[in-house]
Amino acid sequence: MASINWSATALRDLDSLDGSVAERVIQKVTWLVENLEFVMREPLHHDLKQVYKLRVGNYRVFYILRNNIIHIEAVKHRSEAYR
Repeated sequence: MASINWSATALRDLDSLDGSVAERVIQKVTWLVENLEFVMREPLHHDLKQVYKLRVGNYRVFYILRNNIIHIEAVKHRSEAYR
């Protein structure tokens, strides 16, 4: 089973969200950990091909997978996520 590592940026992003949205993000990341081997990961493009995104409603969780550790890098609203 994979483990999770939240970056300082991702924790700040999570803290800035409404409580119910933050809870949904945490639940989805937990689900990702439990189902990682079955999930079709969605990589970003160009220079960010090693970064994957996870959809949580209107929010995107950006993560890197290295040595069976999920490194959560950021949590952004989709309107801000790809700028």
